[in-house]
Amino acid sequence: MRKLLLAFILVAAMPLVAVAGPKEDAFQVIEQFKKAFDNSDVEGVVKLFAPDAIFLGTVSPKLVTTTEGIDEYFQALTQFTPRSISIDAYSAMVLSENAVLFAGFDTFSQTKEGKAIEAPARFTLVITKKDQNWRISHFHSSMRPKPQ
Repeated sequence: MRKLLLAFILVAAMPLVAVAGPKEDAFQVIEQFKKAFDNSDVEGVVKLFAPDAIFLGTVSPKLVTTTEGIDEYFQALTQFTPRSISIDAYSAMVLSENAVLFAGFDTFSQTKEGKAIEAPARFTLVITKKDQNWRISHFHSSMRPKPQ
């Protein structure tokens, strides 16, 4: 009986392991995106996109559907540094075990002629899991309208 009681106490005292769900797993891609963006790491940003991603960049005049097009868009990261992005607010919707939708507000900051310039924006991302890897399948970012 003592052994059983001791075993119960040991199991109860062990820390519980938190199991991440799809929302937490997919959000890691957003954190990786932020880190690569802040470091002006074009390759790091581009590798986060699925090969068949649909991309509408904040200042892009066209719909991009190729990795090469996404890479071309993010080449601008090497200009006007340092730069950063902050996630101001977001909401997430789990669509399935392999797909999560994020929508929210962010602010881009870059340095031009020694001055920091901020651009408030809004975003929608669909992050999907394929072959055990989470990647951005849909990316839309646009300038945030001024409050009226």
